[in-house]
Amino acid sequence: MQKGPFEPSPILQHFIANVEEYAIFTLDTEGRVADWNEGARAMTGYEADEVIGRPCSIFYRPEDVVADVPAQGLRQAAAEGRYEIRGLRVRRDGSLFTAETVLTAVRDPARQLLGFGAITRDVSERTALQEQLSASESRLRSVVDTVLDTLVDGLIIIDSKGVIQVYNRACEKLFGYVADEAIGSNIIMLMPSTVRAGHNQYLQTYLETGIRKIIGQPREVTGCRKDGSTFPMYLAVGETTSGGEPIYVGVVHDLTEHHRTEGELRQAQKMEALGQLTGGIAHDFNNILMVILANVDTIIEDETAASGVQDRVRQIDRAAQRAAELTRQLLAFSRKQALQPQLTNLNDIVASTVRLIRRTLAEDITVETALIRDLWTTNVDRTQLESALVNLCINARDAMPEGGRLLLETGNVVLDEDYVAQNPDATTGEQVMIAVTDTGAGIAPENLDKVFEPFFTTKEIGRGTGLGLSMVYGFIKQSQGHIKVYSETGRGTSIKLYLPRIVGDGEVPVPASDLALAGGKERILVVEDDPQVRNGVVRQLASLGYAVDEAADGATGLAAFAAAQPAYDLLLTDVIMPGAISGKSLADEVARRWPGTPVVFMSGYTEEAIASQSRLDPGVRLLAKPFRKRDLARMIRAVLDKTS
Repeated sequence: MQKGPFEPSPILQHFIANVEEYAIFTLDTEGRVADWNEGARAMTGYEADEVIGRPCSIFYRPEDVVADVPAQGLRQAAAEGRYEIRGLRVRRDGSLFTAETVLTAVRDPARQLLGFGAITRDVSERTALQEQLSASESRLRSVVDTVLDTLVDGLIIIDSKGVIQVYNRACEKLFGYVADEAIGSNIIMLMPSTVRAGHNQYLQTYLETGIRKIIGQPREVTGCRKDGSTFPMYLAVGETTSGGEPIYVGVVHDLTEHHRTEGELRQAQKMEALGQLTGGIAHDFNNILMVILANVDTIIEDETAASGVQDRVRQIDRAAQRAAELTRQLLAFSRKQALQPQLTNLNDIVASTVRLIRRTLAEDITVETALIRDLWTTNVDRTQLESALVNLCINARDAMPEGGRLLLETGNVVLDEDYVAQNPDATTGEQVMIAVTDTGAGIAPENLDKVFEPFFTTKEIGRGTGLGLSMVYGFIKQSQGHIKVYSETGRGTSIKLYLPRIVGDGEVPVPASDLALAGGKERILVVEDDPQVRNGVVRQLASLGYAVDEAADGATGLAAFAAAQPAYDLLLTDVIMPGAISGKSLADEVARRWPGTPVVFMSGYTEEAIASQSRLDPGVRLLAKPFRKRDLARMIRAVLDKTS
C-alpha cells in the first residue's frame, strides 16, 4: 500500500501557528511569503496580511539585497536541500536584530520544488552576551599580554596534570617558545632536565597529601629556554579552581639582570674595600720605610762604618726602594696618589709610550698605532698615564711569548645610557679613548672580574707582583675615567681606557642629544654570545621598528637563517664567539647560501684589531663596542638602503 503525504494534526498546526519563540513561515519558489505564524509577527512586527505575497528580501538590509544575499540563500537551499544563515535582519519599524535562520527546500513526491520552509530565531540577546564575553576575554588577554608584560616577565597557568593552559607574550620572549608550542605541553619543558622528574613527583604528592613545597612560597628557581640555556628566575605560584578542577597560576620574573647588578655592586664594593685597605697599609708602610731609609742614609754617610756593613746597608737600601715602589702602586690603586693633571692630547702620550716600549719588546712582536686626527683633549697626569700604558704593554708582551701584534689606538667616543646601565662605574657623555690590544693568550672568563685586584696575577712566580693592572685601574678611576676589558681565550685581549673630554681653546663640543633616528620594518637576526649585550641590541633595534630575532652562537644563527620565513634582510653578528662557527664563518656561510644578504659585524675589539685578528675583508661594516643607539641606527639604515 502506497503511503500518502503527511497531514499535520490540528494540534501541530495550532502549535506552529501560535508558537511565539520562533518565526515559522513558508516561501514560494520565488521567495515570496506564503504562510506566517504568530512568532513571525512578534519577531518582525509585520501582520500576516502585510507580508504574505511580498518577497522575503523585505527582512534584509539594503546592502544585503544589493549583494544578492536573499537570492543566494534560496538558491543554496534549493540545490542542497538545507541552508543555515546568521545575520542582521530588519523589523517593520526599521530596527535591527540578529537572526539565525534554517531554510529548507520543500518538494513534492516527484521532487518538484514547491517552496521553502523557514524557522528563524532571534539571537540578539545571546549575541550581545557573546560579544560582551568576547570583549571581556579580549580585555583580559590584553591585560595578560601587555600590562603584566611590564610588571612581571611571564604569566603561566597549568592544570592539575601540569599541562600549560595560558602562556603570555612575555613568556615567549623569556623562554623562547611561542604560545602554540607551549600551550598543551607539560610545564616541565620550561625546567632544566635535572629537576623535571622531581616536579612531576611533587605535583602528584601535593594532590595526594596536600603538602606544599612551592605553592604560596615564592622562591628563586632555574628556568630553561628553548635553546637549552638556563637562567635564574623568581617564581610565585597560586592555586584556584576552574570547573571544579584545580589550576595553578605562576608568575615568573627574570633575575638575570638583578644578579648581574648585584654582582657588579659586590665587585665595586670589594674593589672599594680593597682600595681602602691597601691605601691604609701603604700609608702606614711608607711611614715604616721612612724610618728604615733615614737610618740607612745615616749609616751610609757614617765614614767610620766598616765597609762590610756599608755593603749590607746598601742592599737594605735597594730592598727598601723596591718596597717604596710597591707602596706607590698600592696608593695608585687606592686612588690616593698625588696627581698633576693637565690638558693633554693622548696621541702624544701614545707616541712617546711606543718609542719607550719598543726597546723592551722582542723582535717577533709587531707594534702598530692607529691614532685619529682631531682627537679631543682630556685632563690627565701625563706621567702617570704613560706609566699606565707601559704597564698594559708589558702585560700584552707577556701574553705573547711566541710573538704577535700589539696595537695602540685612540678615538673619540660617546658613552650613552645603555652602556652605562651595563657598566655602572662609567659616566655618560663624550670620552677620549685609548685601546691597547694584543693577539696573545687572552684571559679566562673566570678571571676577568679579578684582573684589577691587587696581587692577582696569572703569571709564573717571580714574573710579576700583580700590581700593574690594579695601578692602572686606580689611576683611571682617580682621573674620573672608566676602564673596560674585552678578551677571548686564545685570541687576545683589548683594554680600553676612557677619560672625560675637556673642551679646550678652539674646540666645539658635540651636542649630547641624539639626532632623529631612522628605523625600518626589515627583519634582522642578531647573533651575540653575551646575553646582556644581545638583549640591549635587540631592544634598541625593536624600538626602531625592526622585526628582530636573536641567537646566542653561530650554529644557532645559521639554523635560524635556514628556518626563517620570510628570509632575513640583514645579519648583525659578533665577530668572535665560542663554538665552531665564528661570526666570520657565519657571515661567509650566509653569503654562500643566501647571496646578497648584508652583514654588519660588531666587536669589543677595535676596527684595526679585529680586522687583523679575524682576517675580515677590507671595508667590512663593523660597529666597535660600545656603540650608541644612533650609531647602530645609522649603520643598519645605511647598509639596508645601499642594498635595497
